[in-house]
Amino acid sequence: MQIAILEDDVALNISIKNILSQEGYKVDSYFDGEELFNSNKKYDLYILDIKTPKISGLELIKYYEKVIIISSNITEKNVQEAYKKGAIDFIKKPFFKEELIHKIKNLLPNKIFIKDYEFDIKAQTLKKENNVIQLSKSETKFLSLFVEKDLITTQEIFDTIEKKDNSLYIFISRLKKKTNLNFKNIKREGYKLL
Repeated sequence: MQIAILEDDVALNISIKNILSQEGYKVDSYFDGEELFNSNKKYDLYILDIKTPKISGLELIKYYEKVIIISSNITEKNVQEAYKKGAIDFIKKPFFKEELIHKIKNLLPNKIFIKDYEFDIKAQTLKKENNVIQLSKSETKFLSLFVEKDLITTQEIFDTIEKKDNSLYIFISRLKKKTNLNFKNIKREGYKLL
């Protein structure tokens, strides 16, 4: 799943991105509304601050389907306007990371398909016909990287799961045997799901 963050506070933006990346989500950061609007990229979820440079998060809500507003500027008027324009949730700053993760998991689909498998992120399982494979948290995060694309850079993997070079090779080899999924190492690029 891909998530866009619009937040002009650089430290908070990076913090949110790191939190969500560790949960296995693909996250792009934006620091002003115009940058996000002009990107023309489609995301599964948008996390928008209300007050952002050039175009405010409040103005952008109407262009996107799933929007969570994050703001310290909580007034009845802002909340009403955000929901009226289509926001589906509101989080007041400062917030706990568990609060953010919980809300996102409730909004995004749990079951998706990778190749011929049904991948249930919440249950941490991979299912093909009647064969159910139980996954660890690290394996679930790793597989989540391949939901939107087949080739994942080594750095993206390191950012998502805590593995060193040698242990990453062992981790992927074991996962290959466990799932029968074919992860191929592409030299100096990363891993591809064939």
